[in-house]
Amino acid sequence: MKLEVYNVGSKVKLAEDVDGTIVAIAIHADNNVTYECGWWNGRSYDTRWFHASEIEVTLAERTKIGFV
Repeated sequence: MKLEVYNVGSKVKLAEDVDGTIVAIAIHADNNVTYECGWWNGRSYDTRWFHASEIEVTLAERTKIGFV
């Protein structure tokens, strides 16, 4: 089985005025993928997990990973 995911380091739009970067990927038991995204909020750096449908990828490459 192969699963296609966005690379860590891909640029995303999290909200109209919030741009971030994918910093981690989690693959769950049902092949559901979530992405941990980080962004600057003033002087602090925040992170949060998002489903693929919740982010707009603006600059990315996709990678296929396989499982045996």
